[in-house]
Amino acid sequence: MSLLLGAVALTVLPTGCSSARTDTEKLGYEPRVRAAEEAEREVNEMSSKLLDAMGVKGRTTDSGAMTGPCGAVDPEMKKYYSVAHPWSVYDLREGTFDEAMRNLREQLPRWGWKITKDGETESLAKNPEIVAVHTRSHHTVTIEWARKRSNGLKPLISVDVGSRCYRAPEGTDLSTEG
Repeated sequence: MSLLLGAVALTVLPTGCSSARTDTEKLGYEPRVRAAEEAEREVNEMSSKLLDAMGVKGRTTDSGAMTGPCGAVDPEMKKYYSVAHPWSVYDLREGTFDEAMRNLREQLPRWGWKITKDGETESLAKNPEIVAVHTRSHHTVTIEWARKRSNGLKPLISVDVGSRCYRAPEGTDLSTEG
């Protein structure tokens, strides 16, 4: 009889409740279905507005927004993706880096951004850093004034704009995006 109970227990255990969480549960939100080009365009526009908000003129890096993996649920980028746009402004011709950071502190809340950190980086340089989340789109931005750089490198402000994860439309090959 005990052998029979043991066999029944073994067949019941594997069919119990699954602890697997859905992608939505892992992320904490339902990813919006969105074409990558559209999401990249929006991040590029946000970056342009951030540069305008700085109120300075200088050289900027020539990168554009690009798709990347949504590591929390799809590190291989089969169905989900996120968008990032790292860039910087340097060699100022007009304005100062201090003014740019001050302008951002004033302008970000007016343009729908909630500043979640306004302090210093955790690095030895203790550079000024602003981190914010857009209240409508949930994009994030990290802005650092790299005023203390090694090897005599010139100061700059680095900006990293990032999106939430999106779900690609059915039939999209994300390996060709970005």
